This record gives sequence, structure tokens and C-alpha cells, in this order.
Amino acid sequence: MRLFFPIVLTVIFLFYILYLAFVKKNLKDNTTKILYPGLFFILVWGIIYFELLK
Repeated sequence: MRLFFPIVLTVIFLFYILYLAFVKKNLKDNTTKILYPGLFFILVWGIIYFELLK
């Protein structure tokens, strides 16, 4: 259960990125506001989970 929640949130973020890219077609406008902080957050979150579950 501990790994289920982060995976679900990551999938939701990926679907949101796909929505911005293909439906709204403004991913390039939101790259610095949404994409980079989101990817940074997922990276930091992954490192913390890796260290905690090691």
C-alpha cells in the first residue's frame, strides 16, 4: 500500500502532461511552470522513497 499512492500520483501527473500536450496544446507555454517542477518533485520523491525502502 505504501508504494501504491506515489505510483497513482505519478500516473495522474503523466496523464495531466498528456492532456496539456494533446488536448489543450499548450505544453510549451507551461513547461517551466508545470513540467520541470513536476519532474523535479518526482525525482526527489523517488530518491527519498528509494532511501527509505532500502
